[in-house]
Amino acid sequence: GGKARAPTPAVTSAVADELDQYLNDPEEPDVEACLLAWWKVKELKWPALAKMAKQYLCAPCSSAGVERVFSAAGKMHDDLKKSAKDSTLEHSLFAAFNTE
Repeated sequence: GGKARAPTPAVTSAVADELDQYLNDPEEPDVEACLLAWWKVKELKWPALAKMAKQYLCAPCSSAGVERVFSAAGKMHDDLKKSAKDSTLEHSLFAAFNTE
């Protein structure tokens, strides 16, 4: 199943490295291109960022993904973790669903 798991430090570091490279890359001239096509071209350079961009730029074909997130949130926010801050839950969900 689509069980969410916490990212490993190596994965987190790799994504952070990609993000740093992306942010430090020189800006391209104003291109009137489809964002998905632009990320397709860049996915060899920044594979993790391209994957996240595709996830957020594409329209979902069903609500199953949203339902999985709500299910995972319920499991993460069980009775033992109710004292955790909402931002902690949000960050945990984001990391779990945006890393491999």
